[in-house]
Parts: sequence; C-alpha cells; structure tokens
Amino acid sequence: MPERSSQQFGHEKLSVYQKALVTFERIHGAMSPWSKHHAFIDHLSRAAESILFNLAEGVRLSSDNKKALSVDYSIGSTFECAACLDIAALKELLKNTEATELKQALLEVSKMLVGLRDSWTSGRVAEGSEEYSTSNQPESGTVFYHETLDRYRVALDFYRWLVSTVLSRTPGGKCERSVDTLATRMVLNIAESSGRYAELSRQDFLDTANSAASTLAVSVDMGVRRGIWTASEAETGKTLLVRVGQMTARKGYSH
Repeated sequence: MPERSSQQFGHEKLSVYQKALVTFERIHGAMSPWSKHHAFIDHLSRAAESILFNLAEGVRLSSDNKKALSVDYSIGSTFECAACLDIAALKELLKNTEATELKQALLEVSKMLVGLRDSWTSGRVAEGSEEYSTSNQPESGTVFYHETLDRYRVALDFYRWLVSTVLSRTPGGKCERSVDTLATRMVLNIAESSGRYAELSRQDFLDTANSAASTLAVSVDMGVRRGIWTASEAETGKTLLVRVGQMTARKGYSH
C-alpha cells in the first residue's frame, strides 16, 4: 500500500475512501484480461471511478443536502459495480466465488457510505465499519439486497438467455453488440435504482430499464426476421422481457 503523505485532502482521511480505493484496485485487476467488446466493461470502469469521485466531492461540499446527494451517487455506483460483476460471472469471465468476494467488498463500502451519509445529516461523523448498516438486508445466498428482487432476477435471466442463444456464438457482431448494450443497461439500472433514496430518482432508473426492455423486444423481433433467433427461442426471451417491463412500469411496479 502506498505510504500516505502528511498533507492530505479531507476525503483521504476517511476509512471508507481508503477501502473504496483498495476495492477499485481489485476490480481493475480482475478486468485487465477481459476483451473490450463486452458492453458492461465500460460501465464497470466508470462506476468504480464514480464511487471515489463522488465521495471526494461530497467531502468537499459544504451543504449537507449536496454532500448527502453526492454520496448517494457513490452508493448507487456500488450497486452498478455489483451488477456488472454478476454479468461477468454469467459470461464466465469471473468465477462465481470471485464475483462474490468482490461484491462483498463493495457491500462493505456501500454500508460505510450509508453510515457516512447518515452521519452528515445527523451531525455525527463515525468511521468504524461496525457503525454502518443498510436498511434492507439481503437474504441468504445473495450479497446485495437488489439481488433478491424479482425484477433484477428476471433481467439477469434474460441476460443468461441472451448469452446462451447468441452472445456466446457471435459476440462481436453489430446486432449482438446492440442487444448486449441494451441488456446491460436494463440490468444495471434495475440494480442502481435500489441505491437511490428519493422515489423520483429510483423511478427514473426503472424507467430507463423499462425502455431498454421494450427496445430489446423490438430487437428480438428483428433478430427473428434476420435469422439470428428462431421463433421458439425468441418467445422465451420476450416472455422474460414482458415480465421485466411489467415490474419496472411507472404505475404500480412491484418486486
């Protein structure tokens, strides 16, 4: 670990920043051998950076509300990173155990960020990791709470279908890249919606996921006409997309 300078910015003095920095290093180490044609890789790189940048910005700001909002962005980015790791595991770029270990490190960062955010709004700053908790605890066998949500699980099921039917066969084609990008957007926005405190902000992410599901359905229809999927294959994929669409709709969505 690099030796710390006696001259430090405020964010460098926080344990959560140092832990996030170590997690950033671990994620980028895991990413280094992966081909850039995977749509999620750019998202993972940016989200890992966003955790650190927004935390530093939150420390710099003077308004409690703005500080909390900036850290909220960092929290959302931990959810986005975790979803990217799920995709990496689906694509067999990571072993499930490796993805789980990285997600557990992200969860600890997320808990610490929640605690820091709460301490700023309450006027009490705390840095011990045991002080931090999240409002929703994941069920056994999962790491993050969003992994328990039906809308997230069904979105991942669609991604799994996509990998099994086309991405594993011709991963670099134009159509394949397009649907990979859309499916990644759908999965990540569902995950990140769980990291937002404001209902309006949460629904904005779900709206993006809903739009991606609808566009994917059109892409699958076009893919059938182009001979990329059979009608039977497409029916399986579109059934999953309809379920995602229902669970991310603006009115009365549920998990």
